[in-house]
Amino acid sequence: MNIASDINQDEIDILRTLIQEIPDPIGLYVGREMRIRVANKAIHKTWGKTETVVGKTFREALPELDDQSFYKLLDDVYTTGITYEAKQQRIDLLIDGEFKIHYFDFTYKPLKHTDGTVWGILNTAKDLTDVVLAQQRADEADARRQFTLEAAGIGNWDLNIVTNEVWWDDRCKELYGFNKDYNVPYDEVLRYMHPLDRPRVDEAVMASLDPSSGGVYDIRFRTIGADDNQLRWLHCKGRAYFDSENKPFRFSGIAQDITEQILADEKARSAEQLTQLAAEAAGAGTFFIDFINNETIYSPTLSKILSGVERSGQKRGDLLKFIHPDDVDKRKVAFDEALITGKLNYEVRFKWADGSVHWIKTLGSYVFDPEGKPVVLMGTSQDITAEVEAREEQKRLLWLMENSNDFISLSTHDGHVTYVNKTGLELMGFNNLEEAQRHNSEYLLPDEIEKLRVEINPLLLNDGRWEGNITYKHFITGEAIPGHGMSLLLREPVSGELLGRASLFRDLRPDIAARKALSDSEQLFRGITQASPTALWMSDENAMITYVNQIWVDWTGYPLESHLGEGWLNAVLKEDIEQAATKFLADYNDRKYHESQFRIRHTDGTTRWIVCTGNPQFTEAGDFFGYIGACVDITEQKQLQNQKDEFIGIASHELKTPVTSIKAYAQVLEAMFRKSGDERKANMIVKMNNQIDRLTSLIGDLLDVTKIQSGRLQFNDTLFDFNQLIQDMVEDLQRTTDKHQIITELKPIGEVYADKDRIGQVLTNLVTNAIKYSPDADKIIVQAEVIDNEVMVCVQDFGIGISHDKKDKVFEQFYRVSGDKQHTFPGLGLGLYISSEIIKREGGRIWVNSVQGKGSTFCFSLPIKK
Repeated sequence: MNIASDINQDEIDILRTLIQEIPDPIGLYVGREMRIRVANKAIHKTWGKTETVVGKTFREALPELDDQSFYKLLDDVYTTGITYEAKQQRIDLLIDGEFKIHYFDFTYKPLKHTDGTVWGILNTAKDLTDVVLAQQRADEADARRQFTLEAAGIGNWDLNIVTNEVWWDDRCKELYGFNKDYNVPYDEVLRYMHPLDRPRVDEAVMASLDPSSGGVYDIRFRTIGADDNQLRWLHCKGRAYFDSENKPFRFSGIAQDITEQILADEKARSAEQLTQLAAEAAGAGTFFIDFINNETIYSPTLSKILSGVERSGQKRGDLLKFIHPDDVDKRKVAFDEALITGKLNYEVRFKWADGSVHWIKTLGSYVFDPEGKPVVLMGTSQDITAEVEAREEQKRLLWLMENSNDFISLSTHDGHVTYVNKTGLELMGFNNLEEAQRHNSEYLLPDEIEKLRVEINPLLLNDGRWEGNITYKHFITGEAIPGHGMSLLLREPVSGELLGRASLFRDLRPDIAARKALSDSEQLFRGITQASPTALWMSDENAMITYVNQIWVDWTGYPLESHLGEGWLNAVLKEDIEQAATKFLADYNDRKYHESQFRIRHTDGTTRWIVCTGNPQFTEAGDFFGYIGACVDITEQKQLQNQKDEFIGIASHELKTPVTSIKAYAQVLEAMFRKSGDERKANMIVKMNNQIDRLTSLIGDLLDVTKIQSGRLQFNDTLFDFNQLIQDMVEDLQRTTDKHQIITELKPIGEVYADKDRIGQVLTNLVTNAIKYSPDADKIIVQAEVIDNEVMVCVQDFGIGISHDKKDKVFEQFYRVSGDKQHTFPGLGLGLYISSEIIKREGGRIWVNSVQGKGSTFCFSLPIKK
């Protein structure tokens, strides 16, 4: 069909010749089908195509643009007659077999007949890819540089000597004394500089402007802040730049606040009198308080000891606020006593800036005047946390020994028992410690006494330690008590003198009974699992397989031992190993229910599909200790699924072409009827066209399902204004219903990185469903907001609702509302399934809250990705 048959061919040929000579991409597309009539060499190169595209439709020539909205843009220009222009528009083109990002300024300009009807579109473009990418790299580099300077508290300045214009960042203005909002001219650069330092700065500037100096500028000076009147020491470094005639044209650099460093140096010089005292009190901080001049000098170490942060210039109140609240009164009592005795001595706790608690010991001396008034207090403070903890550790050790569940005893070096803890007394049948104070050989069965003489005692003397199994006896019943023992020799740390021995004994009778019960239980478990028709498996807390039953061994042909640990993966088809292992480890790390599918090579030579499931196991205390799971052969089920997907894919693809042709014929018929004035027939064609659109939508859903099943559903994530997308979609959908008002309640969201068209597909599906399933309602509410770094969108209707037992089924394939009103709500039941798959692939989640008879609220959330 020649839509532009009345176009002068000579004019087109002349236009084509002119277009071919233009260096920028230009194309001419004719008819609503956008058939390429002219495409110059530049556009061939841009598209990565040859001249064979001429004569094809735009969609046939560039199928890779299917998800990038260009077909709709062209159709809008053709149908509206309005020119479309884009600036720095991103376009992904398939060149040499791979998608490459381009940026263009381009125009779609409609070409019209004399009667104003559009017969074609002229596409002109300019490739800005290199410019845009270069600007992006420059912006990123500049941002990194500015971030580094800001993080270090460094200011930045730049002077154009020719124009006498200076640029400052906010930090630089602050350091030079100016208000951040003040636009500083160069004439006022020295306005807040310390008068004594200005001559040196002038000299340093003039020297740097001399070409012989190399342009280097490096100086320290003081400024006085305009807002806070604060004195600051600055360290400025910079460089002058010269033109070919050695004339300076630019002067730039940085400024850094070094006030604390200068003050620390000055304070260090004033504290020389404390140097000897600090040296004598190794590891201690020193303080000197002059009550006459009201002056306090602290060493930097003291600040570290009392607050956890080593800092100079601390005031007394700054350090005292770190005293533990419970010890404030204790310190006050110590100071009251020191005013009487002249000697200060106390131990209190300090809570450091990082929240940790430290014990500090302070020693000091007062100096009094002849009238007995304190003149000076000097002294040291030392962190004795380790010492206090050692004392407490001794107490805890004694408590643990006494309350241990194991038998613990102490004896002399020759084996005479001097101490037995509570557990030992009860285990041996003693009423008190006096009954237990006897030679250690009396604790053993007669058969074990020889072991004590020839094995245990010699090892103790040689190695200082013995450990092994031994049998004690109950002193009342005579019952044998098998257990595991350990003995250590105790020596004086300095002289090495032998002090005695310490022994620990653990009663193994409960362990022996437990092992027997476990053995009986394992035997029963293995008997049950071997009889199961399903492959069963177990793993430990480290994701290592510890057991598989005979079914799995029979399927794979490998012995049981080869499957343990990570060996089970050897039975998985090589192509599926990575995804099977990744899924298992991901679920293991999350301690959640596991389900995966993979293939194995069966011993009969066939490839079999396996569904593997597993439940995490926890102790009563909530500790995770592994998985118990099963593997089921689903090969036949998988084959049926593949056949169904292939049928749906082929059927929907075959339906798409005739439906497209029918729609074109319908549009032509409508135009003919309206031209002849037969509005009744034209309106009938409109209704037919609407049904064709509905059929096209159903076919599109079927195609999306096959793409989802085969993993070919494509996504093109870009940054887009999320609220603007909702408003645009709602505006379009509002035209489809006269009964419902679609109300938007949108909170600020900003840009979101996702596939704009796919998210729009989900929104469209949820809103059209809300309209369809609320025939008696008059409003739909669309809400959007950001919660916990996720965008959450909800579509609320006031329709028929969903029963509680069917809520989870609405996202399944082909599920439709059932019941008395089934005929009222047509559809294939694929929209919500496709929507849920789109949201899942974008890393989000989708759900529904509903009350039958009152309405439903469908929601989805997307993570805010960079």
